[in-house]
Amino acid sequence: MSEVSERRRKTRQKPVRNPHQVTLLNVPGAVGEVQAKILDLNDIGLGIETECALELNAILIVKGNLSHDGAISKARARVVRTEAIPGGYRSGLALESGPGQNGKSGEAVPDYYEVLQISPNADPDMIHRVYRLLAQRYHPDNTSSGDEKAFRSITDAYETLSDPEKRAAYDVHLHAYRQVRWKIFDQRQAAMGKLAEKSKRKGILELLYTQRCNEPEKPSMNLHELEDLLGCPREHLEFSLWYLKENGLVVRMDNGRFAVTAKGVDWAEKEEAAERLREDRLLPAVRDVQAS
Repeated sequence: MSEVSERRRKTRQKPVRNPHQVTLLNVPGAVGEVQAKILDLNDIGLGIETECALELNAILIVKGNLSHDGAISKARARVVRTEAIPGGYRSGLALESGPGQNGKSGEAVPDYYEVLQISPNADPDMIHRVYRLLAQRYHPDNTSSGDEKAFRSITDAYETLSDPEKRAAYDVHLHAYRQVRWKIFDQRQAAMGKLAEKSKRKGILELLYTQRCNEPEKPSMNLHELEDLLGCPREHLEFSLWYLKENGLVVRMDNGRFAVTAKGVDWAEKEEAAERLREDRLLPAVRDVQAS
């Protein structure tokens, strides 16, 4: 009887996994596993807090409760944003495999508006007309311009955007994916003023830098995407884009989209290195104040 009681006590003392924490594996520069506190979680990504810095664009393995069923699972994730905070670091991870929306993989969400080359505000008639033109151009039977892969892409896009219910659900999913993947800009700073202007220029460069890293075959973004992801009206971005273009950090392409230049990449990386240096100097002082 005493042995049974002893076994029961051992069972009760077994550590219980904290549902508000996950374990990070394969973290560059870290020895062993890294524990992270979950700040927010949805089907396509999560926000976390760690004691160590995470490398931007690094691919990690996340282990923990990543779904609503409470089961412990693993998923591959990319670090899409990271910043220093007093006592640690806050980061955003985009799931690239593992638990995703409706149990599917958390893969990148295709931009169907970009595929059809239309505005997100396009009406059903516009969507139908553009699809007919593109379908004729890329249909595999077209010997001069047929492209089976492109034809499948525009057909998938049309089937979603031509159905009001599917389009509404897709718009929500696309917006959520973008916010998780690109949330690097404090919208409270999207006002006028010299400090706000510097923040907007930095936000634009960070977006274009990450876009080129993540999708080298599609390294550019249009003004609508910048406006949406930065949460800043386009009239407040015009001066920022002019400044970046005049200094050769950003280029406007023939199709009206914007892309970071090699000079812009160097600037972004130097700026990040300078920020880390400032943070390394600041954090010990912050910790000393908190300790006192």
